[in-house]
Amino acid sequence: MSAGAAGSWQVESLGRGVFLFRWNKGFYLSTFVVGERGVTAIDPIGDVAAAAYREAIASVTDRPLARIVYSHDHRDHICGGHVLAAGEGCEVCAHEAAQRRIARRGDADVLPPTRLIGDGEVIADGAATLEVRYFGPNHSDSNLLFLLPTDRGRMLVWVDGIEPGVAPYRNLPDTDFGGYLHSLDEAMKLQFDFVVGGHTGPGGPEWVADYREYVLRLLEATRVAYRAIGEQTPRPGEDGVAMTERVRGEVAAAAAATLRERFGHWSGYAQWAPQTADRILSYLITGN
Repeated sequence: MSAGAAGSWQVESLGRGVFLFRWNKGFYLSTFVVGERGVTAIDPIGDVAAAAYREAIASVTDRPLARIVYSHDHRDHICGGHVLAAGEGCEVCAHEAAQRRIARRGDADVLPPTRLIGDGEVIADGAATLEVRYFGPNHSDSNLLFLLPTDRGRMLVWVDGIEPGVAPYRNLPDTDFGGYLHSLDEAMKLQFDFVVGGHTGPGGPEWVADYREYVLRLLEATRVAYRAIGEQTPRPGEDGVAMTERVRGEVAAAAAATLRERFGHWSGYAQWAPQTADRILSYLITGN
């Protein structure tokens, strides 16, 4: 385990050239791989984190940065590439949906992708490999999953899709909920020994099954609570705004309470489960 002087970053070796870079431990995590010709780094995170990321890579290898790989298009994971690359001529890999979003936003602080990657591709550098999987929209429409061999077994990386130990984030911002269910089903079919996200991990393979169970049970609990309250039926004298806020608040609270015994020990559950239930209620009402 390597660490920065101020303790803001740590590097953990998983063997076979695979490392976990932790920035402000428990806040952000990125995976990088040291190959024969250079380093493949997933997600620079941001300018300050990327400067630490560069130090962290230098603490374990003197090989150049060969490529940056974007897990998806969200800015809190992909800013800072120019700091991480520091003028080196590395390629920047991403799904085509990420390329479209980055181009549409015109983000000056995000390096534009130079190579598009998709489902089934393998990025190889000697014995170091990174297998790419894409199951369609989930946390974003550009989320890629990665499989890497390590000395601890086969590792699955799903940034923001699975975060071991932590409940799904708030109201699932930018998430295609139906697509997320599909992606969880597809991830269950993969062969892997442990999983990391973009904030926490490693965790055992059961975390994918646990997340799937959580989402499906919260979906059902939200559906039951919504029906029990009478769906969108105003009470006498209640206008649409008051009815909406009452229904959404009561349904979210009831659904979260239903799952508390099983999942309440997860970090963030008390704060985020009601918000996730509210997002699921939108899915039940709109179909999206």
